[in-house]
Amino acid sequence: MGTEWAQIHVVPTEGTMSDGVRKLANGSWNARYVGPDGKRYGRTFGVKRDAVTWRGQELRLIDLDEWTPPAARKPKYEPGDDGPTVAEWVGKCIDARATRSRRPLKPTTVDNYRKLLRLSIEPTSLGSMALTEVRREHVVAWREQLPKATRTQNGKAYELLVSVFSDAVTEGLIASSPATLRGAGTPERAREPQTMTPTEVNAYLDAAPPKWRVALLLSVTCGLRIGEVLALRDRDLDLELGQLHVRRTVAKVDDGDGHRRIVLQEPKTKEAVRTVHLLPHTLGELRAWREMRPKLRADDLLFPNQFGKPLNDDVLRRAHKKAAQAIGRPDLRNHDLRATAATMSAQSGATVREIQAQLGHTTPAMALRYQTASAERDAERARRVSDAWGTGQT
Repeated sequence: MGTEWAQIHVVPTEGTMSDGVRKLANGSWNARYVGPDGKRYGRTFGVKRDAVTWRGQELRLIDLDEWTPPAARKPKYEPGDDGPTVAEWVGKCIDARATRSRRPLKPTTVDNYRKLLRLSIEPTSLGSMALTEVRREHVVAWREQLPKATRTQNGKAYELLVSVFSDAVTEGLIASSPATLRGAGTPERAREPQTMTPTEVNAYLDAAPPKWRVALLLSVTCGLRIGEVLALRDRDLDLELGQLHVRRTVAKVDDGDGHRRIVLQEPKTKEAVRTVHLLPHTLGELRAWREMRPKLRADDLLFPNQFGKPLNDDVLRRAHKKAAQAIGRPDLRNHDLRATAATMSAQSGATVREIQAQLGHTTPAMALRYQTASAERDAERARRVSDAWGTGQT
């Protein structure tokens, strides 16, 4: 039988949309191939990399004349055999991804994954189950038992489970992934971003502590993340061209003994490394601010702590909170400064792609949200003007 199958020679190819790996409407990835028996086989994964890897492994088995139908294979561990628990397997996967030679995880991502493991997986009955014993109903029960108040965290924990179960399939520990819940990793927003009007922005900046006004100005007009603002060096400013370059970010990571330390690191995505053009009035204020600091060197941080090291972002968060409360907007979070910058860009006619580039997003989804919200507000403004016109109240 094996020799007969070997007559059909299939050369493994790089996974693309045209050679057996495609993206599904729900965001997952499906890999397919035709086996030596002439039948089509497929499997769905949460991320493209896993789909490409699985398909490549299947094609290699065919090349080696070692292929058998997937349903006929036995996993390396059967229910009841000794094997890793779910929590142990998640921890192993995190460690492996953090130390791999190609594109290892950023320290902040490792920290976030370990936090999800500690809070959402280890304390649960699912976390203590043997990996080989988990079925879809166990994942459903786990998802339903998570606190409703942490929907975003729950979604991220589920996405982590999807990826590590996919790794377990690739490693041959289990035959298929039990994490197949539609929409479980993309919860609805618990809160929509809040924004300020230009008048409110001016009042907000006037109310900000003078020492941190420019830092908040860059966030609310350029759409920079708080970590990106705190990582800016003097060399990142181009006051001649009116640009700033986002190359690094400041983050907090767990040092392993319960303490958190502040680190400078590259952004998580290549899209976050970007050049942002300054608004003319922002450029003017930034030039005046820079002229008052003639001793700044190229590698000096613009907003350091008293020792010249990266500033704890709690300092800037407190400055933001003080300014927001002063203008009667205690509902504003620090991240809403980015939302304000994006909304103002949308109102000025910026395209989805332009807003995406400004914010350093990997997908246009969030930029489209801002543009849609801006259009809806403008439509409401037009209705109010029309109503006032009709009643003579202009």
